[in-house]
Amino acid sequence: MPFFWIVVIIAPLAALLAPVVAALPQNAPTSASCAGDESKLAGTWRGDSLCVEKGTSCHDEVAVYRIAAIPGKRGYLLVTGGKVVDGKEIVMGSGEWRYDSAKRTLTSELPRGVMTLKLDGDELEGVFTLPGKSILRRSTLKKSE
Repeated sequence: MPFFWIVVIIAPLAALLAPVVAALPQNAPTSASCAGDESKLAGTWRGDSLCVEKGTSCHDEVAVYRIAAIPGKRGYLLVTGGKVVDGKEIVMGSGEWRYDSAKRTLTSELPRGVMTLKLDGDELEGVFTLPGKSILRRSTLKKSE
């Protein structure tokens, strides 16, 4: 198609679509709900992290997750996970977790598997899933700060 015909056909079409594109909302509602959920998640969460299969090397624990926003990085949160042993908190690791606002889940791919926490009212409920898709532990956390 010669360049002349592209200019004759495309230019008027672009002029017709410009007002439609300008009228589209600039901030989709999901981004607002995502920001709202992310702010609800910020803080310290404590609760039980229980082994699914008893009699293995897995031990039931009191889990502590500290969650913070990452400035300028919507959809990700900084999560520091730990456990309480002999009354003392031991940090197990820290990293960026992906927040899916549609599913209301926080997910981290860890070397031994995937940890997923789902926001359900004032609780975070989650599972640690091994690469073979079996569940190693279940966690139920409540916000404490």
